[in-house]
Amino acid sequence: MKMIGLATLLLPPAAICFVLATAHSVGAQSTADRLPDAPGKPTVVAICTSCHGSDIITDGPRTVEGWIDVTLAMKDFGATATEAEWKTVGDYLVTNLALIEVNKAEAAHLQLVFGVDDAVAKEVVAYRDKQGGFKTIDDLKKAPGLDAAKIDALKERLIFK
Repeated sequence: MKMIGLATLLLPPAAICFVLATAHSVGAQSTADRLPDAPGKPTVVAICTSCHGSDIITDGPRTVEGWIDVTLAMKDFGATATEAEWKTVGDYLVTNLALIEVNKAEAAHLQLVFGVDDAVAKEVVAYRDKQGGFKTIDDLKKAPGLDAAKIDALKERLIFK
């Protein structure tokens, strides 16, 4: 992933978009090709790839907190969307791309990543807290309401610390 210098961050929002688009579009696939097909993708494409290619979204792994920081920074840089669209973008990024710290994640983020309802996500948090955290993927599979196959599918995105 290319690094962006401090001088770039001091530019006006339109110039930042130009720098990002130029730095990341050379040889890049279509803006939507690199993003997982899932609910919210059209909104992410419309809002996020107006300034840069999808490679800047998919190349660097980020935690849930990292994605929250990115969306806040994009707002500060001048990206515009309705609150509903920002929620869609945030939910899409967390659900499909975020690394999740299973021992720190709040129920709402577990709900998005594991595709469970609010009650199950809260049960997982209560179970985690009662057990003193999850040390392994097998510990996580013992949590009530989580699908072992889904956990296995997400294993590259799970952080146990």
